[in-house]
Amino acid sequence: MSDTHNRPPRERAIEPPPGPHAAPMPEKPLDATPARQGRTTGRVRWILLASIALVILAFALAWVLSV
Repeated sequence: MSDTHNRPPRERAIEPPPGPHAAPMPEKPLDATPARQGRTTGRVRWILLASIALVILAFALAWVLSV
């Protein structure tokens, strides 16, 4: 670890405190899917599109009812 006494306080703030910080590493690297612990599906895209469509419908209904 470098000497932090000669550095400005702002630069000292980003350094971790002294001590062991190493996380244990796995025996062999994991593939992307097990490391992510999930699947990549397009479900979020459809939820977003349905939500946007419902918001547009709600605003249109509010505009029609307010006129």
